[in-house]
Amino acid sequence: MNARKIDTRQNRLNQVQAKIAARRKDLAARGLDAKLIEKDSTMRHLLAEARKVKRSIKALQREPAKKPSKEAAQPKAKKPPKEKKPKREEEAPAEAE
Repeated sequence: MNARKIDTRQNRLNQVQAKIAARRKDLAARGLDAKLIEKDSTMRHLLAEARKVKRSIKALQREPAKKPSKEAAQPKAKKPPKEKKPKREEEAPAEAE
């Protein structure tokens, strides 16, 4: 299942990189230098999208966390119940006649 997700993300990354290349070519044709090309808002958006997709690919490539073994998953021994303090016997107030 992960392989399919990675392939999907890789295809998206290729699409975004193609858009970045086309945008750079278009901006260079307009006569903008490298600094102005990097400041272009559309370029910033596309570069951010590429970073996002790269991060998701790396996250999918990581091995999943190991599940704890059954021995480690056993509940800890229960503590004995607390001893209750004996109730103080309160003397009933003497009834006044």
